[in-house]
Amino acid sequence: MADSDKDNRIFAAALALAALAGIFLRCYLLQDQVFGDDEWHGLYFAIGRSPAWLLTHFSIPGATCIPLNFYTGVLGAATGWSETLLRLPSLIFGILCVVVCPLVARPIIGTRQAAWLALLLAISPALIFYSRIARPYSTVAFLGFLCVLSAARWARSGECCWLWLYVASGILAVYFHLFAVVTVMTPVLAAVICSFLVRFSGKPWQVSPPVPAETEQRAAPVVPTRHWIIAGVVIVIFSGVLMAPAVIHLLETKFYNVAFAGDLRLASLPRVAMLWAGVAQPVLVVLFFAALVTGAFVECRRNLYLGIMLIGLFPLHALALLLSRPDSVQSAIVLVRYSIPLAPVCLLLVACGIQAALEGIATRVRFHASLQALVAFAFVVALSLAGPLPQCYVVPNNFTSHGAYQHDYRRIDWNHSFHSDFAPAGFTLKTVIDAKEVSPFYKFLGQHPDGRPIVEYPMMIGDHFNPLYYYQHFHGRPVLVGYATDVVLPAGLSPGNIYGDTYIDQVLSLVHDPSRLRFHNLVSMDDLPAMRARNVEFIVLHKHFEAQLDAVAMPLPDIPRLYNKYHAEIGAPVYEDAHIAVFGLTGAQQAK
Repeated sequence: MADSDKDNRIFAAALALAALAGIFLRCYLLQDQVFGDDEWHGLYFAIGRSPAWLLTHFSIPGATCIPLNFYTGVLGAATGWSETLLRLPSLIFGILCVVVCPLVARPIIGTRQAAWLALLLAISPALIFYSRIARPYSTVAFLGFLCVLSAARWARSGECCWLWLYVASGILAVYFHLFAVVTVMTPVLAAVICSFLVRFSGKPWQVSPPVPAETEQRAAPVVPTRHWIIAGVVIVIFSGVLMAPAVIHLLETKFYNVAFAGDLRLASLPRVAMLWAGVAQPVLVVLFFAALVTGAFVECRRNLYLGIMLIGLFPLHALALLLSRPDSVQSAIVLVRYSIPLAPVCLLLVACGIQAALEGIATRVRFHASLQALVAFAFVVALSLAGPLPQCYVVPNNFTSHGAYQHDYRRIDWNHSFHSDFAPAGFTLKTVIDAKEVSPFYKFLGQHPDGRPIVEYPMMIGDHFNPLYYYQHFHGRPVLVGYATDVVLPAGLSPGNIYGDTYIDQVLSLVHDPSRLRFHNLVSMDDLPAMRARNVEFIVLHKHFEAQLDAVAMPLPDIPRLYNKYHAEIGAPVYEDAHIAVFGLTGAQQAK
């Protein structure tokens, strides 16, 4: 069999495996995930808004994505809101990133490198996470990466189809998130620098050592520099037309207070590296970045333009973050979020580094080719198994997107609940719950396994104020989150923004037509028939959250009302302590 045929078969098999793994990891348990944290920004922003208004407004830091806000508004008017439909755009673009980008990258980096890239994209925890929530970052990762790859294809061939794809994906990437302008403009800057370097050297750059014909390329793009500048101007003009009304409105709000409110810290960078690598195990992190550096060196030698563009993305994003200092930028997850196209770029460089290492070993050691590939494949599998996925995908888990699983990839310490670095420096309240503070009722449930769900009420939106995931670790039951639609409080909501201590009730109370609420994992606290239809066994009312969580938000007036309602309609609580009151539905057992 010819080497090219063998490579084609390897790539096809790798892409098929990556597609299956990527789809599974992005869809597994997805329907069961409670709508949480930043996902509420877009929903709150769209409630009661016309499509025309949503196309001409957005909010920083919350609802920053015009097309996603528009989609949310149209969805509410057409079919109603559900977790699956609200997350569908992120899911689709997340899967497209796994399937499409290796196909586009293959002629640039090589067939086997593209095969490794497909596998790495499929298992990347950061890309999986953003594919499973109703936020724009999965879309921006795909469009930004596609923009970079299509620019490289245009630079290599000069074919107009890649120019149009570069321009279209660039415009859309910026439309989904303003910060993507850094990624979109980097190919233009790289072309200018590359052309200057080639002219300054006085001779064409030579490929050394020789590389396969499919990846052999010139030093400078075949496209004239002026064409790159024109393409960049076109992107800026079209993006400006699309976003001008929203940006003008934004400048009239608190944009400057938010955009320059962050405190960038060098201490966050190791955690950023961990999130990019998708693993916290030190040896694997070192191997990941060793492969990344190797891949960057190889690509710079083989294709000067591609190397400059890919490496240039990192300092340009760092400079943009230093200049803009967005709110909460002290958190590693926020740095990754704003530079999300760098996640697949890192994986591309690692894929190139893996293949370069295999080829280097083959020239020095008599090592069967299939065994070499097996060792590299084991490294990819190790990244997956040592990352957050095994501890995240434990059934039942209705909170896989919670910050406890996604902000840090080390093993979770279940002796206490999640502590977020989003909290400002002056925030002194203790919001971390110790295991000894957890109600004995949850431990009782954990000792008596049963698949029937429980209803928890209430829930605050921010992960740093939401311990429901922590309770689930102890009780091991599927969770439905309750809400009421008559909650009006003087704090928690502001024009265009919500806060971590906002109750989900405050947002859902703004929906005038309850039939629009078609969430799978949320249930009205006044709808006992719906709870019985879902085979709910217990309703848990949190009279007071543990630690000092009660001090971060006003008490909900519905808790006494619901307590009296259930007492009259169901009977006395089957369990009650200082923090919770538990009511049992039909078939419930008395908790001792």
